[in-house]
Amino acid sequence: MPDLPGARALLAVVAALAGLTAAGASAEDDAFSLASLGVKGTAVYKNFSHFETTRDDPQLIRNEGLVRLEVNRRLAPWSDAKVVGELRKDDDDLTDGVSFQIQEKNRRRSLLDLKEAVLTLRGGPLEAGLGKQIYAWGTADTFNPTDNLNAYDYLDVIDNEKLGLWSAALRLTAAATTATFVVVPAFVPSRLPLPRSRWTPSLPAGFVGVADDPEVPRVTAGNLQYAARVRTTVRGVDVSASYYDGFEHVPVLRVSSLAVAPGVVLPRFTPVYTRVKVPGLDVSTTYGGFELHAETAARFVESNGRDDRWQGIAGFNYTWESPPLPGVEQIVFLAEYAREVTLRSRSGSNFLPLDSLPGLGDLVSSTVFREALIGRALVKLSEDTQVKLTSVFDLDAAPNAYVQPKVTHKLTDALQVEAGLDLFAGEPQSHWGRFRHNNRVFVFVKYFF
Repeated sequence: MPDLPGARALLAVVAALAGLTAAGASAEDDAFSLASLGVKGTAVYKNFSHFETTRDDPQLIRNEGLVRLEVNRRLAPWSDAKVVGELRKDDDDLTDGVSFQIQEKNRRRSLLDLKEAVLTLRGGPLEAGLGKQIYAWGTADTFNPTDNLNAYDYLDVIDNEKLGLWSAALRLTAAATTATFVVVPAFVPSRLPLPRSRWTPSLPAGFVGVADDPEVPRVTAGNLQYAARVRTTVRGVDVSASYYDGFEHVPVLRVSSLAVAPGVVLPRFTPVYTRVKVPGLDVSTTYGGFELHAETAARFVESNGRDDRWQGIAGFNYTWESPPLPGVEQIVFLAEYAREVTLRSRSGSNFLPLDSLPGLGDLVSSTVFREALIGRALVKLSEDTQVKLTSVFDLDAAPNAYVQPKVTHKLTDALQVEAGLDLFAGEPQSHWGRFRHNNRVFVFVKYFF
């Protein structure tokens, strides 16, 4: 029988799930269950099967397995603690050893990772959160211009996730109004696709240059980052105003030159991180069966950047209860329109965004939403089964799009299966079309305990 690492990984995960199921069954008979201890967890197996190889990535199939454990404890009437840890492994070299960093700069994931670790202290209207935290600001569904605190893991650009951020947050609540202030001592960059990844487009033929390692801002008083948000409700409308003073998590390229021999000068590209000031605003409300929302922000360059930009997104959700369709209980529709406008471009600047170099691509940057139309339909067939179709159409260039149909089915209250497709279409140099060789099938198996 051939040696199939992916098959062995799947068998190992299935065996682990079986063991967890048995443990869960015995826990139900035990007065001290995991839930009673404030512990819950998720075991996940992921399979991605691509339809074709790429020049730099001959691997068609990737398997991943992870176990996430979350512990929530009430330490005192005025204090809580939350810790989320992960154990993960894959067969595509996306994980590498075990590491712990305040300023997380590793290009790969840690086998054992502390995702969140938060100590919450309360007193009257004040609440303080200290530790490694994940924030979620904004009202839009697909893209949030005001959500700037956390970096992302983009090793798989579509199956991405937020990275925890060591920070201190202070919240003041008065009636329907909440004010939040966040201080971040150590900048964390987004984790970009590896150089040999199918998500990193190949360099153009004949391209010659020198590529430096990224210059990550050091941990100094001058590199502290700040964010603030005030949220309230006025006559049924939720309104938030926010401000971020910090770094962009995806780098731009500083272009210079390097003399490698007498009379021979090569272009030199150094990834650097733009310092920005970002005032933002978001609103949401309901009208009949519609949920309406809009979000906007302006990004003003303070250093290491070329363009000041305005970003906005607006849309709605509509829930259709009991549609006259056989076997359909509910349909939820989403539609959004995203736009980005350059407010000011500094002439003569030696800073270039990633999409300014032919073939490098810009999928991990927000410019993919320079002008885009997003649609989603979630069809609930039963309490256990639903079908979701998501599509993103880029209107800024030649027609190109990303489409994801997905089916989710609950086998039991604890065991769930998801299966779907990631499909890319368009011209080779368009936002989505440059990833047309990455079309794939995916299957996720999730066990909750």
